[in-house]
Amino acid sequence: MTDNIVAMVSRFLTPELIGKLTSAANLDRNVGQRATTAILPAILSGLASVAGTPTGSRQLANVVAQQPTDMLGNFVNSLTGSAPQTAAKGVDVLSTLLGGGALGLLTSTLSKFLAVGEVPTRSLMGLLTPLIMGVLGQQQKATGLDANGLARMLTQQKEEIADAMPSGLSNLLESSGLYQRVSSPSVTSPPAYDTARRSSVQRMTGNGATVRGATWAYWVLPLLAVAGLLWYLLDRGGEPVRTTNAPNVAAPIGFLAKAPSDWVPASDGDYANQPVYNRSGESLGTIKGILKGPDGKIAAAVISVSRVLGIGEKDVAVPFSALKTEQQATGRRLVLGVTKDGLQSAPAFQR
Repeated sequence: MTDNIVAMVSRFLTPELIGKLTSAANLDRNVGQRATTAILPAILSGLASVAGTPTGSRQLANVVAQQPTDMLGNFVNSLTGSAPQTAAKGVDVLSTLLGGGALGLLTSTLSKFLAVGEVPTRSLMGLLTPLIMGVLGQQQKATGLDANGLARMLTQQKEEIADAMPSGLSNLLESSGLYQRVSSPSVTSPPAYDTARRSSVQRMTGNGATVRGATWAYWVLPLLAVAGLLWYLLDRGGEPVRTTNAPNVAAPIGFLAKAPSDWVPASDGDYANQPVYNRSGESLGTIKGILKGPDGKIAAAVISVSRVLGIGEKDVAVPFSALKTEQQATGRRLVLGVTKDGLQSAPAFQR
């Protein structure tokens, strides 16, 4: 019979290691043990829900298979000098498996339960994730489990994982909607704009009785709109029209392969090691450095971006103006209007 997965991971969590994890996450040592005993089963509970879906079980098996074979042996060393990068990679792995929205729910729920900020909570989650993946990989190899076997190992231990949580946390995670978000990540209802468009068509066609009579509108109306826009631009002498607060429209980002010679790296405590998200809530990476122009103002941010499934990394530089600040209930969040794939395919920044 497979050992209890919580117990297997807990064997590695010596008081010395918990102290290092707590320090790396900028948590008070007094809350380190309590935070670890809550976050560990909470992550495993989310992964067990992921493993309960066909797509999720395949993703989990892929992530576990791609972990370095010496992950557990080098885990302590990864906390020395490169803890922020280790945490960022772990958060990227969780975002890949759980989805950005579910990861945000899990983070906020744990933050409220532990009464600590979301940033140190997310950091400790990211630091624990490589350890969890390493133990899962070790167990998979030791027992010869395939993707389905790995999934069964987790789903069959849901009760044991819930029992390992501190009192009240299991109910809190259940009521947050986390498990529904993880097991059903796709949106099953039609997007609002599609519904509105269909309603408009039905009004124009008498609820579908005369579809042909409305077909011309889909061709003519967009052409009229384009013609009106061209006339407006020409009337202004070709001056570009500036739009503000355009919802869900991402302006192209001018990624920087190299910085101008008069730009200099600078330390900025407000942005260093801060996570960056896209508009969907997915973790994109962590700010690794700041570049200032000759006027002394911040010109660009260098983001450490994890590659596919959190394995490997590269630096990508973006104009600082491309970063937006969103005020959440728990604090500020940096947002970049680009997809995860778009950032991973951007040119690497050469210092």
